Amino acid sequence: MKKIVYLALTVLFLLSFYNLHNIHLLDYKIDCLSKEISNQKIIYAINTNKKLYYPIERIIPIVAVSSRGKGVVGNLTVKLIPGNNQVLINTNPFLETDIQYSVNKAVTVAKLKSNYTFDRDFLFDFKAGNAELVGGESAGAAITIATIAALQNKTLKKDAVITGTINVDGSIGRVGGIIEKAKAVADANYKYFLVPKGQSNITYYERVITKEPVGFGFEILNTRYVPKTIDLKEIAKKEWGLEIIEVSTIDEALPYFI
Repeated sequence: MKKIVYLALTVLFLLSFYNLHNIHLLDYKIDCLSKEISNQKIIYAINTNKKLYYPIERIIPIVAVSSRGKGVVGNLTVKLIPGNNQVLINTNPFLETDIQYSVNKAVTVAKLKSNYTFDRDFLFDFKAGNAELVGGESAGAAITIATIAALQNKTLKKDAVITGTINVDGSIGRVGGIIEKAKAVADANYKYFLVPKGQSNITYYERVITKEPVGFGFEILNTRYVPKTIDLKEIAKKEWGLEIIEVSTIDEALPYFI
């Protein structure tokens, strides 16, 4: 029985080592491909229609909340190269499956907003400071905007950051950590911070302790939590010089970036 258990553990260890090796090998290949494309100075030709293309690259800021509860500003690079409509994502740092799903939705929306002829590959590279893991769909709107700018070969403005999920109809969905993200955006000296519709008013619960006499000179302490709402637009403008703007669709957000 011990031999069987030992053999099973050995097999599991070997399989884990093999999978880890393959993951690192894939990361290395993607990194080499990105560097090769970055250093490439020639014009690529598409054989189907004889058009000539340069690789197109756009960089947009993204903002997240770290595991320590602090806002962090990073950036996303999207690069278009001649190809067959593939979406490739650099997995260093490792990306959770939800952000990969968000990338595919963003690409779909960007294609619908652009005159896309299905002759490109999409390369995405996320940089999030010292983060070892990137997850969540809150960068969906930013991914969509950067991809639209690349597909339309337009320059991105450099004074705005957006947070929000993206839906296939182009609407922007709610996210968490708005206060932490707003502070990080302000600290990074951006002028505008775009948030989903209805999320500039933040409701939080304040702890209130009251004393209640029970007789004979004794008191008991009652603890309750009272909901309070703050206008983050007002606070951000007054305290940080940051203008917060609510948007409900990608079309509303685009003028601040393109």
